[in-house]
Amino acid sequence: MDGRGQLHFHTRASALLLLVLCCAALCWGQQDAVEQKLPVSERQFQSAMALRNKRGASTKDLRHAAALLIASAGVKLPPSLNVTAEAMSNISTDAANSQYSSGLQFVGQTNVPALKELARVYEAGEGVAVDAAIAHDLFKRAAELGDPDAQADMAVRYSLGLQPTSSNEDMLYELTTPNTPEALLNYFFAAAGNDTFAQMAMGYRHMYGVDVPQSCQAGLLYYNPVAERVVEAARYPGSLPQVERVRLNYKSAGMRRPSREQEVLHYQWFADLGSVEAQRAVGQIFSHGALRNPEQALRYFRQAADGGDADAVAHLGHMYANGVGVDQNNETASQLFQAAADAGNPNGQFGLGYMHLTGHGMEQNHRAAFKLFQRASEAGNAEAWFHMGVMYLNGWGVKPSQRHALDCFTVSAQVGHVLGMYNLAIMHLNGRAGLAAADAKASCQPALALLKKIAEKGGWGGLVQQGYEAFMDGDYEPALLHYLQSAEMGSELGQSNAAWMLTHGYGYEGEHAAQLAITLYQQAAAQGNHEALLQIGDSYYYGRGVPTDWSHAAQVYAEASKHRVAQASHNLGFMHEYGAGLPQDLHLAKRYYDKALEAQPDAFVPVFLALCGLWLHSWWLSVKPYVPDRLGFVKQRLFVLPQAEQGIVQKFGGDTETT
Repeated sequence: MDGRGQLHFHTRASALLLLVLCCAALCWGQQDAVEQKLPVSERQFQSAMALRNKRGASTKDLRHAAALLIASAGVKLPPSLNVTAEAMSNISTDAANSQYSSGLQFVGQTNVPALKELARVYEAGEGVAVDAAIAHDLFKRAAELGDPDAQADMAVRYSLGLQPTSSNEDMLYELTTPNTPEALLNYFFAAAGNDTFAQMAMGYRHMYGVDVPQSCQAGLLYYNPVAERVVEAARYPGSLPQVERVRLNYKSAGMRRPSREQEVLHYQWFADLGSVEAQRAVGQIFSHGALRNPEQALRYFRQAADGGDADAVAHLGHMYANGVGVDQNNETASQLFQAAADAGNPNGQFGLGYMHLTGHGMEQNHRAAFKLFQRASEAGNAEAWFHMGVMYLNGWGVKPSQRHALDCFTVSAQVGHVLGMYNLAIMHLNGRAGLAAADAKASCQPALALLKKIAEKGGWGGLVQQGYEAFMDGDYEPALLHYLQSAEMGSELGQSNAAWMLTHGYGYEGEHAAQLAITLYQQAAAQGNHEALLQIGDSYYYGRGVPTDWSHAAQVYAEASKHRVAQASHNLGFMHEYGAGLPQDLHLAKRYYDKALEAQPDAFVPVFLALCGLWLHSWWLSVKPYVPDRLGFVKQRLFVLPQAEQGIVQKFGGDTETT
């Protein structure tokens, strides 16, 4: 190249470099201009969030973030945030909580997202001291400014009577008298703002008539948008949370639960030793469990597949078909599904059927797809049942049949298949479930029940899981709060576990605990938890949270006994034996003791002892008239309820042997 050519080359290169630098400067300038156009409060909020989301954020970072949030939210902190113990002791608990304020002042422009984030900061104590009162007032301010999320949070607090305690208390919150009108008002506006929590809470309340008119149609309006979000999420593998549905009891309270990481390490140890079953199990944990790691799942599935495990081969097929942990490849997926199906694996049969149905990786063939789905469904594969329903509904490869489609969707729904439940609900709503189209009520109720189940499978259903994990870690107040939030959304398990904790003094032992517990048990019983009826009966029997009423306790026990609750039958036997709120009748007492054993055969020992006591009681009643008066103290002590309980028995007019 001559000198003139070199000169032209360098000139062009310099011009190009200058152009690049000018463009970069222009972009930076525009970005800076955009940032400058943002309100100061928004820039402060974004800076705070960048610090809070920073990987390995230090205490200094969190403190700086809190300061930025305070400025962004327009909050002025008072010199002292505490109410003195003397002032609190001079007024009742409810009055104290109604007057208690953090003393916050709101000045200048308020950034609502910053308000909510700052509330969470004070709840968790991230960069600041934990202060539930400040968090309460921040959420309240955000709710007043129309934020749906904050309105839902305040609705929970009003509904439960949840108030922050003074900062010198061990507990962050205490239960006071609920404010139902304020709760409903906040729930209504939050739901109107498309808040999922509020929509579920309002849907549940209308479904069962909890403080609002019972209305199936209103329940549908609230639950349907939530269910649609869950259905959309269910289309993507691994998008829905895995929840352990554990009912709390004394046994679980005394257990030490290993962490999920420890459980995985246990299985990994066997997997790394070459156990094919453990390799497949670890692969499933990493692909569908709580600790999801697609790369690790792929590794262990490959190991199990190399060991001849057909189910692992099918799982690999699904990973290749969906591009999870590997590059998406339909041809490889089809080959893996074929190998698993040839080995008789239902998961592989379904996968191969799906490839035939969609024409991915092979020629589309609806008849072949249907046959493969049939084979997989015989082994109970829920996906196969659902896709057979779709094929019957659309007439793909089979003669169209709404009746068969309904049957297929029903089977898939019974094992919790989200899309199966949703399609079944829609068929009910459209009058295609064998019910008269005009019978709107008959169609509405099953559809509403299905939509509620779907809604509870969403990410917000993880509150139950969080409650269980906190309980097993011994963090009882957070556990109770999680269960109470879940109960507000209509979760029967949340209601039952929150009630159990309140009844047994876990997380809170204040004066309102027993009253809230019986309310929660009543709500759980209305949703079909027959064991909750036993707890309600006990509450009336012992006067926990309600006035003592043995007659009413007997009515509740009788309802529970109809549903084969053994303890309820045993209690009715006892009440008939002693005439406690019921006419004394030893024959009926024996019948109920026998019924308890029939309902729970492993209760042989306590029932046997009760029957022995009943026989002795019968003998005593036969010889008692012949006992000399000088042995009156014996008459007053044998087979007689304690003196405190005698007054209760006499009050309700039972034919009771008390002398």
